[in-house]
Amino acid sequence: MWKLPLPDSTDAIEELVTALSPVGGVVVPLSEDDRAAFAALYEAYDRGFGNPSPELLPANISPALAQAVHDGYDSTQKNGRLKRLRERLQANISRCPFCGFAAVTSLDHHLPRSDYKALAVYCRNLIPACGACNQKKGVGVQGPGGDDERFLNAYFYEIPPERFFRADCSMQNNALVCNFDVVQTEGLANNVYERLRYQFRKLELNRRLQPEVTDLLLTLKPTVEMLTQQGLGADGVEVYLRSSAESYVEIFGANHWKTAMFYGLAECAEFCEQGYLLGTRQFGA
Repeated sequence: MWKLPLPDSTDAIEELVTALSPVGGVVVPLSEDDRAAFAALYEAYDRGFGNPSPELLPANISPALAQAVHDGYDSTQKNGRLKRLRERLQANISRCPFCGFAAVTSLDHHLPRSDYKALAVYCRNLIPACGACNQKKGVGVQGPGGDDERFLNAYFYEIPPERFFRADCSMQNNALVCNFDVVQTEGLANNVYERLRYQFRKLELNRRLQPEVTDLLLTLKPTVEMLTQQGLGADGVEVYLRSSAESYVEIFGANHWKTAMFYGLAECAEFCEQGYLLGTRQFGA
């Protein structure tokens, strides 16, 4: 759940031409008027930060041409003529920006290509994502709740400096329970907060993060045991956990799940006191 660098759109029209030029197939020509129409479409998309708008369904782009762009997206696959578009968008993005833990394996159409066919190969409408998040997001522009039930564009939305992604950690029935959620902070605008919460629920992140939590706890076990054996006690464990959380802020950002988890563990007094039992406990969800 973090913002990605805005991709360069300098070659957007040339990428469009490539999409419409299948090897061994029928090349769909672009007139000067067509080029101008697509340039205006891309500018309108950027101006509206990728939000749905009638302006993004321009009448001066014919349905046949829009359908050809829609079909041309398939050439972004491996060894396709637009593979370089996929490669440059996925370059240096090692983890999915939606979940924060799975590898990037696909491109998600922020505005679905089934509805916004003419935007099917526009780089700023293509978000690097893992397959699971791409599938769970689905193809709808928004949920039944209207504007609040719509994904944020990972290239455009502004993230406040506060930590809004939190983890509530507690010991229950001899198990560590770690529940994640989005909380509203002073700098988090209400519409952004509502959309982040919808995104969090739609992607089922609380459930999907539990195996990641368990794996990280198991790697944490030796360090917690060492601190306990050195007699540093709960205070020493808490200091270590907070220091780790601050390091994760620098590496991943304030709203990465690992950042949230380490802060949550530091705030869980019982975990800090009994963390040395980590290897003998069960983990809950």
